[in-house]
Amino acid sequence: MRKLILVRHGETLWNSEGRTQGRKNSALTTRGILQAEKLAKRLVSEKIDVIYSSNLERAKSTAAIIGKAVDKTPHYDEALIELGFGEWEGLTLKEIDSRYPHELKEWHNNPHKATIPKAEGLEIAQNRIVSFIQKISEVSNDKNVLIVSHGTIIKLFLLSFLNMKLCDFYRLKQGNCSLNIIEFKSRGPVLVKYNDMCYMEII
Repeated sequence: MRKLILVRHGETLWNSEGRTQGRKNSALTTRGILQAEKLAKRLVSEKIDVIYSSNLERAKSTAAIIGKAVDKTPHYDEALIELGFGEWEGLTLKEIDSRYPHELKEWHNNPHKATIPKAEGLEIAQNRIVSFIQKISEVSNDKNVLIVSHGTIIKLFLLSFLNMKLCDFYRLKQGNCSLNIIEFKSRGPVLVKYNDMCYMEII
């Protein structure tokens, strides 16, 4: 690859309500659609060759808006879906705290050790996204590749890329429609943009 571009989907209704999404679907808000449209305009200059997207609706909607702008049809893959949050999906932080106070405390203090009921572990999810990107890198010589995914999954890949530990999960942030770019140079890959939303005017 020449470039690997990782973007998070636009704002959803559940994002605006502070609900945990995980594998459940929540539609983009009007703001989320505007974010995706602005991101699409920004990405035209990146000369994207191929788009891969999570097959969850919020990512698919974002990828479709970008795909139309750059004239590329997205490829959807389950390997890019969000971390499964099990019984927490659809709940607000207040609701989680009232029902699962001990698990939530562990998630906040030691996310790599936390056990969320019926959820996917961070290590499993990290292996999933790292394996996917390794696989596509083998068939994407000299291409600019865009991936549309989710906040937790992108953070897990970046932790691996930066040789950071899973316990550092909260040291990274991914805003809605944030842009991350890794360029592949002669001395190896370099993270040149991280959580970039400078292209976005105030909405």
